[in-house]
Amino acid sequence: MHLRIGDALKKKLHLQDSVLDNAALKAKEKGKRIGEVLVENNTIPEELLFQTLAEQYSMEFLCKIENHIDMELLRELPTELFREGRCFPLGSNETVLKIVVGDPLDVEIVQLAELYSDLLVHTVLSTPSEMEKVSNRLFEGNTLFKQSAGKISKEYEKQMQADESLTLEEIRQRTESEPVVRMVSLIFDEAVKLNVSDIHIEPSENDAVVRFRIDGMLRQYTELTKWMFTPLTSRIKILADLDIAEKRVPQDGRIRYVQNGQAFDFRVSTLPTHFGEKTVIRILKHDKSLLDLKNLGISHSELEKIYELVEKPQGMIFVTGPTGSGKSSTLFACLNRIKHKAINITTIENPIEYKLEGVNQVQINEKAGVSFAAALRSILRQDPDVILVGEIRDSETAQIAVQASQTGHLVFSTLHTNDAISAITRLKDLGIPEFLISSSLLAIIAQRLVRVLCVNCKRETEMSDDLKKRWTSLLGTDSIPRTFSAPGCEACNFTGYKGRAGIFEIVSVNEKIRSMISDNISETSLRKKLRDDGFKTILQDGISKVEQGVTTPEELLRVVLVEDLNYNE
Repeated sequence: MHLRIGDALKKKLHLQDSVLDNAALKAKEKGKRIGEVLVENNTIPEELLFQTLAEQYSMEFLCKIENHIDMELLRELPTELFREGRCFPLGSNETVLKIVVGDPLDVEIVQLAELYSDLLVHTVLSTPSEMEKVSNRLFEGNTLFKQSAGKISKEYEKQMQADESLTLEEIRQRTESEPVVRMVSLIFDEAVKLNVSDIHIEPSENDAVVRFRIDGMLRQYTELTKWMFTPLTSRIKILADLDIAEKRVPQDGRIRYVQNGQAFDFRVSTLPTHFGEKTVIRILKHDKSLLDLKNLGISHSELEKIYELVEKPQGMIFVTGPTGSGKSSTLFACLNRIKHKAINITTIENPIEYKLEGVNQVQINEKAGVSFAAALRSILRQDPDVILVGEIRDSETAQIAVQASQTGHLVFSTLHTNDAISAITRLKDLGIPEFLISSSLLAIIAQRLVRVLCVNCKRETEMSDDLKKRWTSLLGTDSIPRTFSAPGCEACNFTGYKGRAGIFEIVSVNEKIRSMISDNISETSLRKKLRDDGFKTILQDGISKVEQGVTTPEELLRVVLVEDLNYNE
């Protein structure tokens, strides 16, 4: 019969009865074990407690476990067994699997290990803090992901032989084999965990690579053998309800993926290349925090302008910027601001990215004849108050949208231009007369996304001499802002950045600007007028975020193509 832990510690450390009684009382109040309370109160070291527990339960005790973990077993056994850090494999033979645990009474994890391995399990004890440290090291970075992917790929290579003349049924059977299913799940789970926006699976002559886009930057995460690449691509196409027999034309589909109760939309696009089909998967996460204008990085003064603009009964508001600059998030945050009103809001999108309650959302389908222009005409017969047009890219859509904005509708849309003023020239290029632009335009918001410095490891630093030279030559100023940088840590996966924020410029169209647009005044004159009125450019907003420690000068210069912004005209 085992001694109770309190009695065992009393005997070993000569603890007083009053100390044990007090700890037992607190343990009962907090629903904890007496040993946990003694460690929390710094009465005994954690290592000593678990050494005593190991003796009590006749177990081997390991203080440091990282060098004892069997990485082959870690890759071979299901990842779910180890992800929570309740156990790790130390080795095995034909009949016994040896694991380390952080709780001598965790019978459930022992049973799971026996079930997954089909072996008898022998347990070794370590401390919870050591188990947590090793778990973070293995699972927070991409080390285990790469190892697991390589293991699965090699495992599949052993099973299969190269055969270019597979029948459709043979391809389908291969996609349902365990290594292929595990590989797809591994890639999807890792992408969700790392907050990836896009997954790229790219073939080359002898193998393929998997790359993740994180915070706007593409990084290679693992390689696939040529044996794994084809069935993995076919598996993804089956999940996306695409034709696996058709490899000569691009295809688009979607996968509804659920992880830990959270739903994601995976937009799948395949493209034939010289070495096989390239697959890109856009991951759409329905993040409600992005639907609040306050969370986008807009300054307080500019935020008040937008609040006032979105309450207008009619007119046009454009958001401009390159692909992936967060335009959709800004537009839907605007709609979310006004959706509570007794109004009819309808959107036309391709694809539908955010599902917003209380908003009628229309998906473009060019094959079925549902284009932006055709959908917009139909919507105008549906008595709308507010219309969002995902993108204006042709003169027909532009003309209908402008006409709608002049007949009692508030219209939101996007354009691909470098800055806010360039949107006016773009509308002229689409055949919209100056007098219509001036009378319908309410505002233009230009934006970019910059990576945000990791709050855990950022610190104030000096600009390097090379960066100072580049900064002053591009910006034409000797003023060097206060700057920060981050060396990288586990929290940011050693990149120095975690997440992104917007930088903005907002042009509210007043009577003077309307008059200048009507008179076909040049972009240069419009910019000069805005500067004279104290207009804050996207570059100036970026500099303020550099000084606040939100981002770095290098990131600002990477995102904002200063050479293309004619602010010094």
